[in-house]
Amino acid sequence: MKLPNRRPCITARTENFHFSISFHPETNEPVEIFIGGRGKSGSQLDFELEELSIKASKIMQGRD
Repeated sequence: MKLPNRRPCITARTENFHFSISFHPETNEPVEIFIGGRGKSGSQLDFELEELSIKASKIMQGRD
C-alpha cells in the first residue's frame, strides 16, 4: 500500500503514554501508529514502544 506523505492524524494521551494514529485520506482506515512514553529517550521502554509501533503499523498496512 502506497501511503501519501500527509495523512489525517489524531493524538491522545494517558497519564504515561502518548498515541498518534494516522489514517489513509481516501479510505479513512488507520495505517500507522506511534506510541511514546514518559520515560527517558533511549530507555528500554522507549525502544520497546518504538518496536511495538512499527509492528502494529505493518499489521495495519497488511505488510506483516
